[in-house]
Amino acid sequence: MRDMILARNALPLHISYTAASATLLALSWPTGSVAQEVDITGYVEHTFQIDYTSGVEEQLIDASKLRIDFSNSTIDGLEFRANINLIANHGKIEYDLSGYLPEAVVADLLAAGVPASYEIDRTRTYLDNAFISWDIGRARIRAGKQQLSWGPAYSFNPTDLFHRKNILDPTYEKEGVTALRFDYTWGVGGRLATIIAPRDDVGATGYAVRLGTHISSIGYDVAVTLHQVEDSTSFDAATLFPVTQRRRAAGLEFSGELLGLGVWMEGNYNSMELEENFTRIAAGFDYTLEGGTYLMAEGLYNGRAEFGSPYPTHDWLANLIYGEPIGRWWILGGLRTDISELAQGSMYMFTSPDGSAMLNPRLDVSIAQNADLVVFGGITVGKEDGVFPAGLYSMLARATVYF
Repeated sequence: MRDMILARNALPLHISYTAASATLLALSWPTGSVAQEVDITGYVEHTFQIDYTSGVEEQLIDASKLRIDFSNSTIDGLEFRANINLIANHGKIEYDLSGYLPEAVVADLLAAGVPASYEIDRTRTYLDNAFISWDIGRARIRAGKQQLSWGPAYSFNPTDLFHRKNILDPTYEKEGVTALRFDYTWGVGGRLATIIAPRDDVGATGYAVRLGTHISSIGYDVAVTLHQVEDSTSFDAATLFPVTQRRRAAGLEFSGELLGLGVWMEGNYNSMELEENFTRIAAGFDYTLEGGTYLMAEGLYNGRAEFGSPYPTHDWLANLIYGEPIGRWWILGGLRTDISELAQGSMYMFTSPDGSAMLNPRLDVSIAQNADLVVFGGITVGKEDGVFPAGLYSMLARATVYF
């Protein structure tokens, strides 16, 4: 629902892509014999979503997407990868958000002159990832727009300060971040990663370091992380204007096995320039039964938020715009099982101590050798001003054909 709305710019297309794709091909397709080494793949995707709330009439999303991937590697350890996404939305592009928020929050927004609506782009063409890698023995240098995701948790990653997830579809692709990255590996699981993510203002450039290894004596992968970024994921409580501040974070993550269960944890302590410092921790476990049914549970502690409802309006804004979690806690439980050789069903449930909950059923089907269908939804129940306000119903169907 709220998170699915925020994913709209990452989903949707009517494609008038001829000029854009021709330009990209002309710029990236080499000449001569080297041209045979360039691989071009991708997919065409169509998304249909319907949302319903008690206070707002049905809202529809009808969108399409074309992704074209280019890759080229040489025997010298050099590699180039890029993909262009062409996205467009059919039909309406402005959506009423009042049905997805508590009534008091909508009133505060309107009183502050902030519209309770959300407008998406009719069309969007952008480079999702575009980077050059150079492998030199155990070292790798990568420059360009790339994925910087860290952390083993499923629904939310406290140690990832560069990307955000849609909690109803956390495995869906995320847009890359422009950065210079250096990795050095050793032994079994040993890796040092350093990241520089430049911004228009040099003083706002982001930095990150991750040092990880596998500790064979206990059978765990362990890593420590450090970040310094210019954070803009919060709003001022009085003015509801965005707040930009320096954020430093020190994190820890591990994953392994305990008593036959797969276990993981990641968390960090965040030192903030303008707001109170806080801690975030996500931890969980999973287990696969003999019949193949997969079970998992995960909890999130979010020290940045209030303990209980009603939650402040500026926190709701941060949730809608930046994907920041509402509330101090949530617990996720789920299962996944094979329905047939070509279909897999799952059910996840988020619950909060404030008395609200969200159900997230999902069906993944392989409809052909190169085509998939995903159908999932969200249903909220319980407290009306909780983390997951009651009365929201949403269903999304996404068909993808690969080439």
